Amino acid sequence: MTSTLDLTTRLLLGLAVILGLSRGAGRIAVRLGQPPVLAEVATGIALGPTLFGRLLPDWHHRLFGPDALTVFNGLAQLGVAVYAFEIGATLARPHRDGPQAPPTRSPLPLATVSLLVPAVAGLLLTPWLHGAGANGSPAAFAVFVACAFGVTAVPVLARILQDRGLDATPVGRLSLTAASIGDGACWCLLALALWLSGRIELGNLLLGLLAVGGAAFAARYRTVRDRTVREPRRPRAAREWGVVPLLGAICLAAAVSSALGLHALFGGLVLGLLLPAADPGTDRSGAPGGAAGLGVVAAALLPCFFLGTGQQVDLGTSVTAPGFLGRLLVVLLVMTASKLLVCALAGRWYGFGRQDALRLGVLMNTKGLTEIVVLAAGHQAGIIGRELFECLLLAALLTTLAAGPALALLDRAERSGRSGRSGRRPERAAMR
Repeated sequence: MTSTLDLTTRLLLGLAVILGLSRGAGRIAVRLGQPPVLAEVATGIALGPTLFGRLLPDWHHRLFGPDALTVFNGLAQLGVAVYAFEIGATLARPHRDGPQAPPTRSPLPLATVSLLVPAVAGLLLTPWLHGAGANGSPAAFAVFVACAFGVTAVPVLARILQDRGLDATPVGRLSLTAASIGDGACWCLLALALWLSGRIELGNLLLGLLAVGGAAFAARYRTVRDRTVREPRRPRAAREWGVVPLLGAICLAAAVSSALGLHALFGGLVLGLLLPAADPGTDRSGAPGGAAGLGVVAAALLPCFFLGTGQQVDLGTSVTAPGFLGRLLVVLLVMTASKLLVCALAGRWYGFGRQDALRLGVLMNTKGLTEIVVLAAGHQAGIIGRELFECLLLAALLTTLAAGPALALLDRAERSGRSGRSGRRPERAAMR
């Protein structure tokens, strides 16, 4: 039957399948206390050779064959550019601490150690990991592994903080600010790895780094100005653009960065840093404004990115390959321990109690979609091979999956400790 369907019909049918399954899986993930992105990634992998290609190979080839996948990949690049714009807007958004918020130290020390220590741990593993699958130069591979180990998923972290009511706490504000600074450095490391792999020229690399750095400086200047000026002038917010002009600007910025040899995400990132972030709203016609409308666009297009990622993964073959599970275990342990422990120790240095320090380490260890975008860029550039791509992908998913249960355990331990202390008070009073 599938042989009688033309490309347009198969494309629309495949899009309906990926969007419907991703939406349903995302709702299940939310009920289980997990970020929807994990279920969407799992759906994309299941629709690849791992499951769909094994059970229904003919339908898999017809729906997601090379001709249809070319269109899906184009939609995926747009989705990643929109997602990168939202990352930039998150990094540029001022954190309004309010008058009752207790002061905290500078987030720069936490951002530094949370990036450097995992990066060094990854570098120590590069001689062993390089044999697991690397197509690029050793220098590009080393820089890329350092970037992959140091990433924290800012949007996923922000979602976790909001869902658990931690966004207004000192731990939540510190983790989000430090992760934002660290991720800015990781994007620069990714650009450096692309240059070392021969994908871009030195002039284009410097231009890209200058654009990211200049946009970040402009965002920081705007944030400081808005905090210091008594009555700051209201900026032209993103939602005032409207979703169509804003989406066109993202496409143009992504096209420029792609023409320079950089990934399309760099254009969206720079544009997000330059444009003031806005709250979701509606335009004059009552339709979703730029901020809310872009969220809808990203929700519709990112499953196409996960679909493209899933077509490059065959976990059924990898997990049975000799040494794969052992390599995954080592990568997962080193990636988690280096990030979680150093951030927890930094939390103690910041003056947090044991529970809050561990909570800070768990939050900073969230990988999520940002890590997957970085891994996909490295794999497409030939810096890492498929086996290592699958290993790092699973490690990123598992670290994000563990964040929710780990935070729940810390909350339970904290409540248990409080009840235990309150229960012992009458005894102490009686002894006195």
